[in-house]
Amino acid sequence: MRIEIGKDENDWVDRIWTWVHSQVKPQARVFVPAGGTPTPLYRQWVKKPSEHLKSLSLIQIDDILNGPQRGTFKQFFAAEMAPYLDQFEWIDRADRAADVAILGVGVNGHVAFHEPGLPRQFYSGCVPLSSETKAYLNLTEPTWGITYGAASFLQCQKILVLARGERKKKIMQQAALDKSLPIGWIMEHRDVTLISDFDF
Repeated sequence: MRIEIGKDENDWVDRIWTWVHSQVKPQARVFVPAGGTPTPLYRQWVKKPSEHLKSLSLIQIDDILNGPQRGTFKQFFAAEMAPYLDQFEWIDRADRAADVAILGVGVNGHVAFHEPGLPRQFYSGCVPLSSETKAYLNLTEPTWGITYGAASFLQCQKILVLARGERKKKIMQQAALDKSLPIGWIMEHRDVTLISDFDF
């Protein structure tokens, strides 16, 4: 595992930008996450589009299936990535594969909606969201998500993990000790880079 540490948000985004343009081949298929962590990156993609970025196929990795927040993540991409929407493959049946995965770190060590307790071999499907995930997303009722899992991400040639903040630092420290967490499995990939604003 390689670790790069951004000294501030701009440096963090620039490091991700450089990684994507140097490590991801043109026309590659890329799993991409929704959420607050990658938002500054996507805003730079919109502000500074490149031919390289325009060549990529972007695959949505998860979404909420029921309740008032159904489809929230697709709506997120529609708002934040409007110039790239024709490059997206939406998570309808979750039966795709990718060359590269860009992933965030979940509040309890999950990756996408691959929650702790699901087997490492889980590729994709519908899953109940954990209490920690529901609390983070301000969900109160039983909620299901659709997601790709660790097995799909581990098949990628390269993985980039994005993490910011003290909360995510604690999760990464826990994952280094607890090998049952999905993010821990991701960090065992043969070609994985963590770009964060912390060391651990």
